[in-house]
Amino acid sequence: MENQYTLLFNEAIRVERNIASFYTLCAGHFKEDQVFWQTLSEEEEHHATILESGLELLLEENLFPDAILDLDRKDLKVTNNKLEEKIAQFHEKALNKKDAYTYALELEQASLEFFFQQTASKRADEKALKVFDNLVGFDKDHAQRIQDLINNTKFD
Repeated sequence: MENQYTLLFNEAIRVERNIASFYTLCAGHFKEDQVFWQTLSEEEEHHATILESGLELLLEENLFPDAILDLDRKDLKVTNNKLEEKIAQFHEKALNKKDAYTYALELEQASLEFFFQQTASKRADEKALKVFDNLVGFDKDHAQRIQDLINNTKFD
């Protein structure tokens, strides 16, 4: 039987993979920034892989902060459904650059990664900090990188 963490994290993995898919679409459509978007897509896929491979260890070591259960799996499902709808729309008719980039920034600001950054920064256990640090890649702040790209892009 799956426990509450497993169910929650399966949905979180789906979020990461959906964000990766959106970034892959951006990479394919906005050729001038293809490397940027492909890199972010690969990093999101890496986050999903870390969640998959690390879940059991984190459960065994009881490294999950209780606050993580405050996340509502239903909210993650809603996020996934919206993402999948946006991806389907993008497949049918590409978003304009400004809308796509702004949406990507909104995704990052609202994503589970942000929650992990907040949780990890409050967690005293060094082992947990290392796991969460690896998970969210503190050296790769996607929201800031996307904001920098938006600031340096001339939109038509």
